[in-house]
Amino acid sequence: MRCLFVLLYTVSFYVSAGCSVSDEMQQEWNEKYENEINIETKLNDSSFYVVINLPEYINNQKFKSVLLLSDSIDKPTFAAPLQTYFEDGKFNTWYDIDAGQITRHFVVASFGEDCLTSVIKEVYYQ
Repeated sequence: MRCLFVLLYTVSFYVSAGCSVSDEMQQEWNEKYENEINIETKLNDSSFYVVINLPEYINNQKFKSVLLLSDSIDKPTFAAPLQTYFEDGKFNTWYDIDAGQITRHFVVASFGEDCLTSVIKEVYYQ
């Protein structure tokens, strides 16, 4: 169910026929590719500034989109696509959040066209 939710958001509610991702496959992708996604947090006064760097390709598939989820991957209380820009061979995005509003956040980066490779990484505010 978790993977279906992620896929629905990352492809704007379009799922290709015959494409399914098991929880085991999702876990494998997370373990294999999580180090290729860099998340940096900086506390400025009373808010965190978060910068995310994403590779152009993972698993020979081109970067497609990035999504921010709050609280849970299975049942997020908030989900939003993040706009990216390409610089120095990487895709980059950022967001700013009040330190008093911190909950668990996850970044879902998707790569490919038909059957997406998605990598889920938790944001750690430090």
